[in-house]
Amino acid sequence: MCLGFLPHNTFRARIFMGDTGSMMLGLLLAAGTITLIGQVDPSSIAGPTLLPTLLPILLPVAVMAVPVIDLVLAVLRRTRAGRNPFAPDKQHLHHRLLEMGHSQSRAVLVMYAWTGLISFTAVAVAFFPIGYALLGFFVGLGGILLAIRPPVHKPIAVVKSLRTGTRKSG
Repeated sequence: MCLGFLPHNTFRARIFMGDTGSMMLGLLLAAGTITLIGQVDPSSIAGPTLLPTLLPILLPVAVMAVPVIDLVLAVLRRTRAGRNPFAPDKQHLHHRLLEMGHSQSRAVLVMYAWTGLISFTAVAVAFFPIGYALLGFFVGLGGILLAIRPPVHKPIAVVKSLRTGTRKSG
């Protein structure tokens, strides 16, 4: 259901899910988690089978990690500054990405990438040795950090002068 809305949920969205749709998704996630957890034999939850069993709970938490971290950082930042923790400001993750020079679509894609990285790592920890999962996390983190460098809009003076043929000699 979410993937159907994803192409329409870019900047200047014409269709959005709204409160009812998001509550329905929450209900479906909760019902699915309860159903999966309810089918697990409690005696089988031991040692290496623990993480795959908890995956229906870990995955929604992993998906919510980026917004929750943004919320916690905002409350801490405002409280330290002596302001109301519920007062608005322009220091959220998406505002910072926009200030770095990213477009709104690219800022959303960066936050999707962070969410995907955390979620895939949560799933990988359940099915692969922790070392491989952490290796995948750090490789993915490096790729994301390389990808989110601020876009270069202005070429340096030498390159610009070479393009226009107005290079000063001397």
